Amino acid sequence: MRYEVTKTTSADAARLWAVVADVEKWPEWIEVYEEVRRTGPGELKVGDTTHVKQKGLAAGDWTVTKVDEGREFTWESRQPGVRILGWHRVTEEPGGGSRLTLGIELTGWASGLASLMLGRKTRKYVDLELERLTTVAAQPATA
Repeated sequence: MRYEVTKTTSADAARLWAVVADVEKWPEWIEVYEEVRRTGPGELKVGDTTHVKQKGLAAGDWTVTKVDEGREFTWESRQPGVRILGWHRVTEEPGGGSRLTLGIELTGWASGLASLMLGRKTRKYVDLELERLTTVAAQPATA
């Protein structure tokens, strides 16, 4: 299964990136996130691990595999027989504002079954994450 969605927002790219990269705040903004706990401080960097629990899905540890500061981060998680890759891309829009692209891909010998069982929920959660992150980014930042 591979799924990708995109949405534009009035927020500038720096603000959108700040929201997207602040993964530990996601449970405050996105109701399906029960817990997001990073193992290290500071900016996201390759090798960082984050424990994520979403409603109705198995908890898992996500390891950052790519960071292009201010533009993109990719992370992956593994469950028995399934590798899950998630990406988060921020781009500037030529006329102002920015665009967020989120994607997820399941591979591995059990990915077909996982997609059949959880694909609908996974797509719904990615859509919700896209909506909430762009909405939060469009609001004024609070101190």
